[in-house]
Amino acid sequence: MSRSNAATPQCKNNHMAYKTKRKYTPRELMELAVAEGDRSIPEHTNKEDPFVGAIVATKDGEILAKSHRGELRVGEHCEFTLLERKLRDRALTDCVLYVTLEPCTDESRGQEKRGCATHIAAARIGTVYVGIEDPNPKIAREGIRYLISKHIVVHPFDADLQERIRQRNAEFTREKEEEAKAIRLEAKVEERTLLERVKAGSSINGLSEEALHKFVSMSNLPYSYPSAEFNEWATDYGLLEKGSDVGDSKPTGLGMMLFGKRPSLLYPQAVFKIEIRYDTGEPEIRDFEDPLVFQLPRIIEYIKDKALKLTIDRSRGERVEVPDFPVDVIRETVGNAIVHRDYNIEGATNYLYIDTEKIIVRSPGGVAPPLTIDDLKQLRASWHSRNPKIMYVFNQMKLAEQRGKGINTMKQLPSLGFPLPTFEMQADNLVVTFARTPTAFGKAGLSEQEYKEWLYIQAHESVTRVQFAKQFGLPDRTAKAHLAKLVNLGKVEQVGQGKATKYIFSKG
Repeated sequence: MSRSNAATPQCKNNHMAYKTKRKYTPRELMELAVAEGDRSIPEHTNKEDPFVGAIVATKDGEILAKSHRGELRVGEHCEFTLLERKLRDRALTDCVLYVTLEPCTDESRGQEKRGCATHIAAARIGTVYVGIEDPNPKIAREGIRYLISKHIVVHPFDADLQERIRQRNAEFTREKEEEAKAIRLEAKVEERTLLERVKAGSSINGLSEEALHKFVSMSNLPYSYPSAEFNEWATDYGLLEKGSDVGDSKPTGLGMMLFGKRPSLLYPQAVFKIEIRYDTGEPEIRDFEDPLVFQLPRIIEYIKDKALKLTIDRSRGERVEVPDFPVDVIRETVGNAIVHRDYNIEGATNYLYIDTEKIIVRSPGGVAPPLTIDDLKQLRASWHSRNPKIMYVFNQMKLAEQRGKGINTMKQLPSLGFPLPTFEMQADNLVVTFARTPTAFGKAGLSEQEYKEWLYIQAHESVTRVQFAKQFGLPDRTAKAHLAKLVNLGKVEQVGQGKATKYIFSKG
């Protein structure tokens, strides 16, 4: 039975036929998909099965159907249940699928079964929100790549929801990661990246004992440095490569950048450049050429001393220095630039610019697919790191924390009186710009009161007119007028109609 395109209106027009249905925000639909996944029915007794939930909605948020793994038949994937059972006779062009786990592929299914990614493409779904990547080594990112190859827009779930999904599927993930590890040990790598290769001139004597001792200590490795056991681990991990002579090991690009005494001698792209411009005088410029594991703390101490105006807070009965911009936000953004940039681009460096009005962080390589610049503007975190081994080392050394923390710290800016940052691509660089002062950008055309109202909306996922009026003590008619002005200025977007109307900050 073929999917009909004539019997029912296409999904992009379905709002005409379902005006009475509630419209949900993308965040609400993600949450509902997570809750649906909790209802999954296990298939096996000898291994773990994932908890997976899925929802198909119109592009303006009307739910067409929900499903969870094993809902109608043992082992049946929820995407198949939705698309081939519940919604088979509906045209789903321009509809949106929310699914908590990356869709499987034809190759991973075997036995001549079609993968969920194939079913999604055949249904002509326009957009897919994916909770987490599938840790199954037969699928890992292949489902996402397939969707993108079919011109389907792929977005990640919000970071906190990704973490909930990971926790719910912790045992499944552990089993699949063990499978992936075994496959990696057996695989022969034919092409290696710059981080994986040894560069001429590299020597184990070029590694910083201070950096390596600190890493071994903080990561609680069961051996010391230097030792044969550490070298064996570092070789397996890709920090070292064994030479032709017994005991002759050399650091790879990864090892040298992370722990080299001065990585920039071989890898100029490992430098982090900083420029600080004061009210008067020449800019202060400094290049940080430390091993990557030392760059972040040293950069933060430097800018706290040189660039952030500190005031004294005695409200707690003690002398406390308070910077004029949240240090945590800068720390997370600089840390992300170090961890996630593309080090294969040899002619570009990370860059931090600070003046009295703004703070700019630029990192080469842009946004790693399937994440897009729009995902960053929507303040959605990525599922993965471009450089997972660097991320692991930073996690072990407490230089980076849980996934998505950087995005979450940015979300707190409006509550502190600062607008949200802007994200843009310049050439092949991702550029993040923060307003150092509340008036740096975004306030043009707004009164003091309207600026506060705009920050209030930025600080929330969405607000209703009733919430807005209550927050600022405004009569309904006045609240309506204020919101209309913010919409007309392009600062706020209106979503929905009637009592279901909500207002969100403009992310364009």
